[in-house]
Amino acid sequence: MEKEQAKQRIVKLRKLIEKYCYSYHILDKSEVSDEVNDSLKHELQELEDQYPELVTPDSPTQRVGGKPLDKFQKVMHQYPMLSLTDAFGPDELGEWETRNKKIVNQNFDYFSELKIDGLAVSLLYENGIFTRGATRGDGRVGEDVTNNLKTIEAIPLRIENRESKIEIRGEVYLPIEAFKKLNIKYQKQGKSLLANPRNAAAGSIRQLDPKIAAERKLDFIAWDLITSDHTGYGLKAVRTHRTSHKILSELGFKTVGQNRECKNLDEVEGFKIEMGKERDKLPYQIDGIVVLINDNKTREKLGVVGKAPRGMIAYKFVPEEATTEVLDIQVQVGRTGVLTPVAFLKPVLVAGSTVSRATLHNEDEIRKKDIRVGDTVIIHKAGDVIPEVEKVIKELRPEDAREFYFPETCPKCGGKVVREEGKAAYRCVNKKCFTIQWRSLGHFVSRSAFDMSGLGPKILQKFIEEGLIKDAADLFKLKVGDIQPLERFAEKSAQNVVDSIQSHKQITLARFIYALGIPNVGEETAIDLAEKFCDLGTLQQASLEEIDRIRDIGSVVAKSIYDWFKNKDNKNFVKDLLDAGVDIEKEKIHTGRLVGKTFVFTGGLETLSRDEAKKNVREDGGEISESVSKETDYVVAGTHPGEKYTRAKDRGVIILSEKEFLDLIK
Repeated sequence: MEKEQAKQRIVKLRKLIEKYCYSYHILDKSEVSDEVNDSLKHELQELEDQYPELVTPDSPTQRVGGKPLDKFQKVMHQYPMLSLTDAFGPDELGEWETRNKKIVNQNFDYFSELKIDGLAVSLLYENGIFTRGATRGDGRVGEDVTNNLKTIEAIPLRIENRESKIEIRGEVYLPIEAFKKLNIKYQKQGKSLLANPRNAAAGSIRQLDPKIAAERKLDFIAWDLITSDHTGYGLKAVRTHRTSHKILSELGFKTVGQNRECKNLDEVEGFKIEMGKERDKLPYQIDGIVVLINDNKTREKLGVVGKAPRGMIAYKFVPEEATTEVLDIQVQVGRTGVLTPVAFLKPVLVAGSTVSRATLHNEDEIRKKDIRVGDTVIIHKAGDVIPEVEKVIKELRPEDAREFYFPETCPKCGGKVVREEGKAAYRCVNKKCFTIQWRSLGHFVSRSAFDMSGLGPKILQKFIEEGLIKDAADLFKLKVGDIQPLERFAEKSAQNVVDSIQSHKQITLARFIYALGIPNVGEETAIDLAEKFCDLGTLQQASLEEIDRIRDIGSVVAKSIYDWFKNKDNKNFVKDLLDAGVDIEKEKIHTGRLVGKTFVFTGGLETLSRDEAKKNVREDGGEISESVSKETDYVVAGTHPGEKYTRAKDRGVIILSEKEFLDLIK
């Protein structure tokens, strides 16, 4: 990005970040998630690093937070409550270490602690008595919230008198269970529900009436201590941050038991991964870990850059949301002829992978969200879900942002494109469209269908171009003599292709249904149909009502299935496959310990894939569902479970860990 472009971008980013920060820190309202705000700040920091001459004293990167509220007495922090630089991956963490080693030429050992998502406060004790509590505020000036903090039982009113003055710093938070109980109570009372535990904790501390803070059962965890004769990172006589935590415990403060000393960054990475797996079991929310150089003197020697200490960094969990720019919008032609708009993005790390594309679904979605080429957008990606554009940040829209319009002709074959009546989809209606044929064949030979591993996209493309095949049934009619004359084929390679095709004529009913490419029918729906009807003939004769009654198959999908099997061309296609020797195994009626039991999976599994887990359930007679309902018997929760986990807890459904699930299916 050229300097002038960067300058304009920086101005817009600063204005937007300040707006979000004011709403979040001062008004206790979240306009966007913390992940989105972090992503914007990260981009601003990178631009200012690239053009340091554009850094100004009022940039969000040069300050900690918002202004203190006027309704509380202001408190000047003797030692600023600094903010931390963020890192999102091992590379950024390694760069942080390298920078520090250039200043202090030595090896470091580290202390890693959980980064609790609450409200940072300082507690002042004079001669062992709690005399004042203050919020972080803007880092230098906070708010006196002593009376509200006194309502928190985890904060002792008296400690052992070791120093004439000692300052304890830590996090006020609302435990997750207390948060849920409060919302249940408020719902019954007809009150507005609390948005999240972090905002609830901050809002409680900023209430003028201490009774509100007392009602919410807040908690406190300490993470640092300072004395009046020290310059900031712990007691003068204390050598390590680990020892500071030990002293905090001895003084009667709650600290995090999982915190850990780490000899190097590999151990730090291991701790972060471990805590990422455990985060959903903790009584409070965390958004990462804080990594400190354990030696207090070394950390003090490194000093401060801008408004952040060099010797500490916030190592955050990979966000499921981030911001990026839309570089272009193009359409892709699918196997059913539907044109799907795809946003080509400036690459960004989201939920563990670099995202450069995101589906925009259809024209209605684009118009509803007002997505344009050049826009800055919020990308959302949870677990293995396909990334999508969640929202446009219109405040950052450039003047030359360009609207997108669907083409009138297919970009692949030039055929006519129409929008189906009553639907949002545009479709190429040319039955001879090369791309439709090619994608349909690719789906047919894929691993989840006929699993013809020897037939890659290039081979299928060649077969279509040479006129050897027009649909999947023609694959089974191919002879070695048809293939051998083609470029780059010899007798042996041609024979291998034919053998691969002929050796895959036998197939289960579920895989056969999936291979047909029926619109809206994925692997799970294909399995549901196979288990319900057991053989192809029964499915072909099934009524719309019979299909619609199958669990997890809605009316739209049911009609799609019914219409497909009633279509004359599709009937002939199935007949051609059977005439070519395709042998469909009759679906087995499962028996086992899990008959009548329905399982739902959420989150990632470590010891086996999701497909393997589902297969084990089905082989033992159980059923799989994609949603939690009154018929669900078990929810298997892996790492980072989603809404299904919350829904299961609310409904009292039995939740199994991966280990408990494995024990059950043994």
